[in-house]
Amino acid sequence: MLSDLKIALVYGGKSSEREISIKSGNAVKEALKRLNLKFEVFDPVDSIDFVNRLIEYKPDLVFNVLHGKYGEDGSIQGLFEILGYRYTGSPVKASAIAMDKVLSKEIAQITGIPTPDWIVVENIKETEKWNVFPAVVKPNEEGSSIGVEIVNGREELCKAVENASKLNRQVIIEEFINGREITIGILNGRPLEPIEIVVEDGFYDFENKYISGKTEYIVSPYLVQEEREKLESYSLKIYNKIGCKGAARIDFILKDGTPYFLEINTIPGMTDHSLLPKAAKAVGIDFDNLVLEIIRGALDG
Repeated sequence: MLSDLKIALVYGGKSSEREISIKSGNAVKEALKRLNLKFEVFDPVDSIDFVNRLIEYKPDLVFNVLHGKYGEDGSIQGLFEILGYRYTGSPVKASAIAMDKVLSKEIAQITGIPTPDWIVVENIKETEKWNVFPAVVKPNEEGSSIGVEIVNGREELCKAVENASKLNRQVIIEEFINGREITIGILNGRPLEPIEIVVEDGFYDFENKYISGKTEYIVSPYLVQEEREKLESYSLKIYNKIGCKGAARIDFILKDGTPYFLEINTIPGMTDHSLLPKAAKAVGIDFDNLVLEIIRGALDG
């Protein structure tokens, strides 16, 4: 019986996505209240206190809503494994692979899924290897579009790499593909409705994700059948190849009928701006039932 479960709801953390994690966590907390499920909230910002409280609580399940480093990269999943706790989301190895954009792009490429051309650099001197503009610069292991810039020339490229390298040792310089941004949510191995992201000004950066209010989300956008089939097929392929579980979200650029894989998120946002709840709602799963499905997926695994 779900009503007998002791759930540890974990959010906050130490990453650059802490504030987004708190928003997601608060939304899940309200859902758990409405569902009359037993839970306590845990924030691993103080690691020792967090572990001690968690061990004392002895949860039957950890509901993980930690975004970014330490929460989405396999680190905390390893802790849950050591302590013997079941938890929501992907296992250790899949979480670590998905957080590594380079590694997930390499897996996509090996699996036959198109992805924009890219190189990895660790200093400004290495930018000499790249001569195609515009280009996208991004830290290898950050989420929520933190540190992502679109650049149009050598000077901008060097500055963007310098900025991104403050967040991550490895920086990706990626081919900019001017197409439609489409995201596919997956819930327990089932693709949800596609969502197209249309940005009024600029691109889908942190500002346009969470602050500006000027981004349009088109649920079930117009797609020809072949495009939709490719998006769903590629999403499931990368989800399964990496070894993901539970909820995930896969981002693509669609151009001339070809979806180009960008990245996979193994703990998608659960805020009022978030795409996974929108995609779930489009197939008849409201927010509370989405939370229930995530819990059931973790228990079934």
